[in-house]
Amino acid sequence: MSHYIPRLARISTGRGAAVKPRHTHAGGHASLTAVNVDRLTRLMPQIRRRLAVRRDFSDAALLASLIAIARHPSHQERWHAAEASTLGRHLAATGGDLHRALVTLLSLLPQP
Repeated sequence: MSHYIPRLARISTGRGAAVKPRHTHAGGHASLTAVNVDRLTRLMPQIRRRLAVRRDFSDAALLASLIAIARHPSHQERWHAAEASTLGRHLAATGGDLHRALVTLLSLLPQP
């Protein structure tokens, strides 16, 4: 006798099973979302203060990292983008708690 297990029906195996494209209502891929650059610019002083990002890390590099992180639609994608960003590498190089810094950063960013 077979039993239905919730969410197990969505699991598939084989090549390419881990990544499935998401589609928007227009039929395109929804891999990136629009970013409000003005809002991110207004958040920069708060992010600098909360993460103790010194002035040797330029405003242009900080804004570019924030845009690259905020354009992803899911928390997991944002987390990976934050780790791989210039800001993430800078935070890792400073020797602080990277996990706490990334949690703080993602909590400060606007929701997608």
